[in-house]
Amino acid sequence: MLWISPFLSPLEALAATSEGRLSPPPRVPEIDMPGYKTAIAIRDFPIDWTVLMENIMDPDHGYFAHSSSGSAPIGFDWYSSDGVENMMEVKEESTENGGWKIVSSVNAVAKLAKYNNEVRSLDAKGNATKNKKKKTVEQPTKLATSTFVAPSLIYLGRRDNSTATSNFLTAFWVCPVGTGRSRFMSAAVSKLPVKVPRWIVHMQLNNFLDQDTFLLLGQHRAVLKREAEGHLENDSSAAPTTTNNVRKSTYVYRSPSEKLPVKLGQFFDSTLSRVPNRKESLMAWYNRNNNENKLFEPWPSRETVLDRYEQHTKNCPDSQALVSRCDRVMKRSKVLGWALILLKLAVKPQSSIEAATATATGLFELGSFALGFRSVVSTLSSTLCALATSFANRLVQSKPFFGILAALFVSHYIAARIKREFFFKFTDDIHHEDIKFIANNWQDL
Repeated sequence: MLWISPFLSPLEALAATSEGRLSPPPRVPEIDMPGYKTAIAIRDFPIDWTVLMENIMDPDHGYFAHSSSGSAPIGFDWYSSDGVENMMEVKEESTENGGWKIVSSVNAVAKLAKYNNEVRSLDAKGNATKNKKKKTVEQPTKLATSTFVAPSLIYLGRRDNSTATSNFLTAFWVCPVGTGRSRFMSAAVSKLPVKVPRWIVHMQLNNFLDQDTFLLLGQHRAVLKREAEGHLENDSSAAPTTTNNVRKSTYVYRSPSEKLPVKLGQFFDSTLSRVPNRKESLMAWYNRNNNENKLFEPWPSRETVLDRYEQHTKNCPDSQALVSRCDRVMKRSKVLGWALILLKLAVKPQSSIEAATATATGLFELGSFALGFRSVVSTLSSTLCALATSFANRLVQSKPFFGILAALFVSHYIAARIKREFFFKFTDDIHHEDIKFIANNWQDL
C-alpha cells in the first residue's frame, strides 16, 4: 500500500491536488517521456524503511556488499566521492506546495576502482609493473546524480549535465507498512530498444537484494532500539521536543560520499516522531522485547529474512505465472521421459527392413479394391499398427532415444533452476561463496 495523503480521503486528495493545495505524488520525470521503457518489481522486507533508504543512498557499501554482482561495484563507484578530485555536490530544493528534495551530483568516473587497479599493478617492492595499456576512446565525463524526494522516492542516473535526461535510471519507492516492515518498490527506466521481460528483472533484483539484507537486519534492530530510547529520554526531559536525534548521536560519518546520507539522517531525525502511529508501535515493540536495556527478540533465520516467495512471488502475478509454467515444463518433461524409457523396454528391436516390409505390405493390401469392408478395416488397423511399430522402433534406437531423453532432462533442469529463483535461495553456503568476491576484487592493504 502506498500512503499518498493519510489525512484525506481519496476524493479529498484528488480535489486538493487539482486545486493546487496538495502536491501530486512525486514521480521520476523520464517515466512519462516518450521512448522510455519501465520494468517494475516489488518486495516486502522485515526491515525498517528508514534503514533501507539509507542503504540505497550510501554508494560506499556497494563496493563490498555487492562485489559478486558483475559490474555493480563499478556502478557504485560512479556515485561515490574520493574527497579530492571528484567532490560531491549536494543541493536542497523546495518543490511545489511545500515539498522538499535533495540532489547529489559527482563525476561518474572510476575512483576507488582506479586506485585499486593501480595498487594491484605494483610488484612486491612497490614498483609499477609494465602492463599493456588498453586503448580507450575518451568520452565526455557524465554526472552521477542521486535524488531523494521526500518522503520515500529515490532515483539515480548518469546525465550529461545536471538538467539533462538520463538514458538509464533506477528508481525506488520504499513505503512503511509497519514499524520494522516495509514494501520495496523499484523500477528500471531505460531507452533500451527492447523491453526486458519482467521475470528476468525480478530474478536479478532478488539476487542483488539478498546480498546485504541479512546484514541490514542487525542495523535495523540497533537503530530502532536507539530511536525508542531517544523517545524515552525526550519524554522524561523538562522540555520535550518533536526531534529525536537518533542518527546524529549514533552514526559516525567519515566518507566524503556520505553527504547525502547525512542530509537524509537529518530529515529522519526531525520528522519520524510525526509519522502517524510510528512512536506508539515502536514503543510497543521496544517494551515487548527489551529487558535491562538488552533486546531479547529472537533473531530470525536467514530463511525467514530472505524468503522470496513470501516477500515477492506470492504478491507478483508475473512471477506466479512463470513458476506455474516451470511446474508444467518439469511435470511434462518427467512424464515424457518415463514414457520414453518404458517404450524402450517394451518395444522389441526390429530391423528397418522388417519394419519397411510390414508397412509396405499393409499399404498394398489397403490399396486393393477387391477387399471387402471388414477386410479393409482389418487391413487399415494392421497398417496403423505397423506404422506405429515402425515409428516406435525408430524412436527407441540409441541416437534418437538418448537425444530426446537429454533434451527432456535439460528442459526439466532449466525450469527447476528458474523456479528456484522465486523461493528462498541465499543459504549460508552461497553467502560464504559470495563474500569471497570481496578479496578477489579489492586489494587488501
